[in-house]
Amino acid sequence: MVKTTSPELERRSINVLVVDDDSFQLDLSAELLRSLGFGAVAGVTSGDEALQRLAEQPGHFQLTLIDLQMPGMDGFQFMQSLTQLDYSGALVIVSGQSEDVMRGAALVAKLHRVTLLGTLPKPLERDTLAALIAKL
Repeated sequence: MVKTTSPELERRSINVLVVDDDSFQLDLSAELLRSLGFGAVAGVTSGDEALQRLAEQPGHFQLTLIDLQMPGMDGFQFMQSLTQLDYSGALVIVSGQSEDVMRGAALVAKLHRVTLLGTLPKPLERDTLAALIAKL
């Protein structure tokens, strides 16, 4: 008999990093991820802080959610920096920007060879997040 692991058990072992300068969106994202079975969810409020965490703990985060519009380092600059860190996890872009900007962001992710699960509009909704996460 072959044992199979349920998606819920697999999700508990995935470490997630959420990057958003809006504390409400950060908390909402973390809560939605936990409700989907992710046990280890860390949140940071800037791209610089996220890059520092990723550099200090290479390979620790298998999934990162980023906002596009943040002060200092925006999501586009963040994706470029991920390439320099050899980030091997998956990425979800979450933003209130227009569909054209989101398509552009997806192209930038592909150009930088980032594993992009997809883009989601703000505010995040559980069902749409769950559909993207199912790709993991």
